[in-house]
Amino acid sequence: MWSLAKSLPSLLAAISIVAPQSAAANDDPTLIVLQPSSPWNLDMGEHKCRIARLFGEGENQTIFLIDQWDPSTTAQWTLAGPALEKYRNGRATEYEFGNGGDAGEFELLGSSFGEFGNAVQSSSGFVTGDPLGDEEDQERDYLVNPLGLPALDAKGAVGIEWLTVSQRGRTPVRLRLGSLEGPLAALNVCMENLVEFWGFDLEEQRRIASPPEVSNMPQVTREVAEHYPNSALRRGAQADFHIRMTIDTQGQIENCVLLSQTVADKFELGGHPCTSFERYARIEPARDKTGQPIRAYLTNRIVYRIP
Repeated sequence: MWSLAKSLPSLLAAISIVAPQSAAANDDPTLIVLQPSSPWNLDMGEHKCRIARLFGEGENQTIFLIDQWDPSTTAQWTLAGPALEKYRNGRATEYEFGNGGDAGEFELLGSSFGEFGNAVQSSSGFVTGDPLGDEEDQERDYLVNPLGLPALDAKGAVGIEWLTVSQRGRTPVRLRLGSLEGPLAALNVCMENLVEFWGFDLEEQRRIASPPEVSNMPQVTREVAEHYPNSALRRGAQADFHIRMTIDTQGQIENCVLLSQTVADKFELGGHPCTSFERYARIEPARDKTGQPIRAYLTNRIVYRIP
């Protein structure tokens, strides 16, 4: 029987043999520093890859997770624990991966992560100089810079060993991550295995020069927005979702999967976004550099926000 984990044992061993350090006393009262209290743990699901590690001990135990829903140069990270109890929804929150890694600011969407409580969540490439970062707001020339099969920059993350999260008026929290090279490399292999599990040939996906594209995305976006739950609107509830579609060589949707990322309490989706894509989306299929169509996957993030 085919296994998702077939390529991962050696990578997991490499990042798990490092003995966790016990939580050290914090010599800086203006900074909460948490040491690792477990090895990295990789979880391979049907739709995503997750790697996680525990920090601190006892009542201060905190969890840090990195999630990917598709091969990408970026991933979503989550930090949850008692040290974030006083961090407030809607406020500017800063993060920094060091030394010399990615840093940024975002508006905190209030959420929680099980028994760990309050959670802070954002997306990052972890290293500076993300090769796709400068192209997010401009049209990309895929013939000059083909899509291929994107991956996290594991080698570039070798020197990234800590994460600091802060919010004005709150005590900053720093995790001693250890080098992120091994964890990111494990995620890259996991995502390759997952693409195969979805029924795609890796070499064929690596030949993609231009990805599938929804040519009428504004119309589809309006249709999705119309299904914002009235009950959630009245309560000010917000949510983020991730959607993945399989697009055939004719630009038709073979299947569509909606995954929940971050959902406010009691958020109930009024209409399935997959239905809007299936009914209204006009999609150009993926193509290689010769212009031949390739069966591929298409992902989108759906964000429900109150203005």
